[in-house]
Amino acid sequence: MIMADCLQTRYAVILLIVMTLGVRGESNVKPNIVYILADDLGWDDVSFHGSEQVLTPNIDLLARSGVALQRFYSHCLCTPSRSALLTGKHAYTLGMQGYPLVQSEDRFLPLNEKILPQYLKELGYSTHLVGKWHVGMCRSAALPTARGFDTHFGHRGGYIDYYEYTIEESWSSGAVSGYDLYRNKTPAWDSTGYVTDLYSREATSIIEAHDPSSPLFLMVAHNAPHGGNDGAILQAPPDEVRRMRHIESQQRRILAAMVKKLDDSVGDIVKSLSDKGILNNTIIVFTSDNGGMTSGNSLNYGSNWPLRGIKMSPFEGAVRVAGLLWKANLNPVSRAWDGYMHISDWLPTLLHAVGADPPPGIDGLNQWDNIITNATSKRNEILEIDDFHGFYMIISGEYKLITGSVIKEYSNYQGHDLRGIIGSPPSYVDAMKKSTVYSVLHNSGLEVNMADDEVGKRYKVDCLKRRDERDVSLCYPENGTVCLYNIIEDPCETKDISKLYPDIVQQLLQKLGTEKNRTIPRILPLVRDPRSHPNQFNYAWSTWADHIK
Repeated sequence: MIMADCLQTRYAVILLIVMTLGVRGESNVKPNIVYILADDLGWDDVSFHGSEQVLTPNIDLLARSGVALQRFYSHCLCTPSRSALLTGKHAYTLGMQGYPLVQSEDRFLPLNEKILPQYLKELGYSTHLVGKWHVGMCRSAALPTARGFDTHFGHRGGYIDYYEYTIEESWSSGAVSGYDLYRNKTPAWDSTGYVTDLYSREATSIIEAHDPSSPLFLMVAHNAPHGGNDGAILQAPPDEVRRMRHIESQQRRILAAMVKKLDDSVGDIVKSLSDKGILNNTIIVFTSDNGGMTSGNSLNYGSNWPLRGIKMSPFEGAVRVAGLLWKANLNPVSRAWDGYMHISDWLPTLLHAVGADPPPGIDGLNQWDNIITNATSKRNEILEIDDFHGFYMIISGEYKLITGSVIKEYSNYQGHDLRGIIGSPPSYVDAMKKSTVYSVLHNSGLEVNMADDEVGKRYKVDCLKRRDERDVSLCYPENGTVCLYNIIEDPCETKDISKLYPDIVQQLLQKLGTEKNRTIPRILPLVRDPRSHPNQFNYAWSTWADHIK
């Protein structure tokens, strides 16, 4: 077991709920959808995966009263993951794989691709994006309000400073910084405050102003807990950081405060839905876009422990991420679903959930009924093709194969040294009882049973061997070699079994070859165009390519 037995008591909260929330909404209205997307949130950065450091009671209660997705996979980077989420297609079939979009790059999600808000608009939804976009910001035609969202308040690029709302790029001439907080097409110069709070307030304002006679699609793509610019990588309100003094690592304290603000936002959104009277008719999804970045470029001291690898690698720490589904009256067979699910599956799954047929010609699979009934997943394969970095990964059934070349510094075990606690950790049960989501459920007359449960144990990952033996003989694919794992028995990718199963290696390489034939090559090299310089646009990152004929 990866956690001491004493931690099992932290999973004492079971919600034995008959989902009969008080209703004021219209029963004949299609379900509302609220998709909350965290940025670079690590596997060990939520308490329902076992963290004693970082308590996330609001997120946890949604998982425990909904369904925790135990084998939910994304792409290993933010632009690819968001491209797959919005289109229902693997990023590599769109040319959106590899290193994320930068502000000075003339590249975007292909305009001929129909995306989730456009499908929902056709079904009568009002559609709103709060927060990060990151699938096209150099041209007006690629912006959210040109692609199905009624409104957008947030940043267009990969991240922003949590207080100054700038993003910095490293050019050959030096660092280039520009403003990147927008309301629709206009820089939001008058905005002030911590950006997680700004996004939370914007989301709740949209909910409060929504006309419940029509359905709502609200995507809240938080900046948190992505790292910031080099001068201030980690940022959180000082009072929140001081509350994290039980954490040994100073950097990890700030990360925990950033995640705490993210969790607070989840609670505020749920409360706003309840106050509006539409919570009972709302589907809530919470996921991360990829794993945490414990070290390296754009680090945030997130932890994917005990999983191997960090963001920008094909290992589990980068691609197996936190995910959950919640809806009133969901009544799932199990609170933890172990089936394979990919981020591209959300488009057909959500369309099915609101009574629409998923479109043909996509990679995503409708998993709604499988999740609810705890049935075997429709998905048997997970793929990661990255011709920018040069690695290729396939999971097929119980086996996972990685080939190509990986960044070794991003492909080992990280995060164990960040888990230290001073004294006793804060009470998990107390945090749950004091949370906003707990109050919403309790005030709705829901029964809460504080008994021990087996479900909480299923949220954690077990590994084959002790992590202090981890780095001695790890397999790293290079020079035509491969690494093969039984990912069910060995979820932490400790033991290469490629020499034991050469036939399986060949089968998986054949499947990868087929997928490579579907790949739209990534545009290379990455060109940072000097015509994008913010000093030409009032020091804001702009739709600079509109000016190019």
